[in-house]
Amino acid sequence: MQRIGDARDRRDLSGGDRRAQAERDVVGHGGVGSLADFSEDHGEARPPWKSSWVGPAALGAVAVGYAVLWLIARPAGQPTGRFVGELCGAEAVLLMSCSLVLATLRPAIERAFGGLDRVIVWHRRAATAGVLLLVPHLAFITSSPDPYETSLGHALGDLALAGLLLLIAWALAPRLRAARWPGPIRALARASYEHWLNAHRLTGLFVAVALVHASIVAPSLRASTVLRAAFVVVGVIGVGAYAYRELLARYFVAIHDYTVGSVRRLNDRTIEVGLDAARTPLAFSAGQFIVLAFGGSTAWQRHPFSISSAPSERRLEVTVKASGDYTGELVDALAPGVPAKVTGPFGGFDYRGGGAEQIWIAGGIGVTPFMSWLRSLDDAFDRDVDFYYSVRHADDAVYRDEIELATRRHPSIHAHFVSTDTDPMLTADSVLRSLPPGASPWIYMCGPPPMMKALAHGLRRHGVPPGHVRWEQFGGR
Repeated sequence: MQRIGDARDRRDLSGGDRRAQAERDVVGHGGVGSLADFSEDHGEARPPWKSSWVGPAALGAVAVGYAVLWLIARPAGQPTGRFVGELCGAEAVLLMSCSLVLATLRPAIERAFGGLDRVIVWHRRAATAGVLLLVPHLAFITSSPDPYETSLGHALGDLALAGLLLLIAWALAPRLRAARWPGPIRALARASYEHWLNAHRLTGLFVAVALVHASIVAPSLRASTVLRAAFVVVGVIGVGAYAYRELLARYFVAIHDYTVGSVRRLNDRTIEVGLDAARTPLAFSAGQFIVLAFGGSTAWQRHPFSISSAPSERRLEVTVKASGDYTGELVDALAPGVPAKVTGPFGGFDYRGGGAEQIWIAGGIGVTPFMSWLRSLDDAFDRDVDFYYSVRHADDAVYRDEIELATRRHPSIHAHFVSTDTDPMLTADSVLRSLPPGASPWIYMCGPPPMMKALAHGLRRHGVPPGHVRWEQFGGR
């Protein structure tokens, strides 16, 4: 590992000037992908939100409150087993509806959860919990005869169950151990992002089928006006959110027309793409990302990219590494003159919300938001930063020269270059080792999910407060 930068005065981090201003931010670039899946242009990013607990607390309160309502309004004479099954099914529909609301990615939702990253995490958690509740629903619902059972209602239930199970298995496949061996889970895990996204967008339709199924066969809904009204409200909100995202959001989302103005090859697998605005350029804050679709042979596929240029620069720049079929085609064939559509910006990956002592960790192409930070710095920059840039091979450090130049302009930034083919891999111990006793740094990370998760676990074991660790994760789902 090589270090660039002069020695510096370490500040006492235990003083009262270390205000807790930032929350953990995991900007997941997955789980959403259509241009219409994103909320309207956020403009300038706010500092990291302090209300990150509001969204999860509200979600938990809604889930608990709905269950309590069902228990209070339980119709007389309903068999316990069957009622428990209906309750689990109703909770499943509620959680799936909540996941559809979160998928609208409205700005108020993003603020309540502490960032787009956390919205996506809770979207996935709500959907997973909802599908898991279908297991006890199915087990208990058959404990006694259903007087309203019909072949149509039964078929709709089977369709909703099969569809939701398939979609959740597909979404979780890359994280499952079964993906290591040949079989259907591996096939799902290796499916292209575009194929997964198109299937994922059917979630709302399966939730709507579940609503119709319950309306036909659920005795408790037929016997209780309160439960029936609450179930209708839940269903209308969920399906309404789905309809907004799929049909209406495109009329509220700002989509910016751009043209590829330059393509600079950084190495044989990486390019930097400069985009010229057709009209008003996109306003963004350093560290944010966009969803970008190129015309031509890529057929307007939509993918998220972190912005690597500074907000003040005329051209909007993104860096593309050939890591799959789509990005490989871009690296090989993208040329000036190709039209592009940009939506965003999104995310709140912003060092300005952290304290004076910071550690920045970039893995591979995860260096791009940090380049946007470095390119936007001025003489007022007042953070002490250890910047770790980890790559597989020395040639992959495509921004090394520019980072070294930035350290000369800003002596409080100290760059450490790690090539894992010759150096040990970065660990929490290695990045914290140089800090003085009692230090409490703010840590910002962006890189491959396995690397980020390993570092996050290690930092937690070393006692780094979760609120001091913010990481931008890129992964398909």
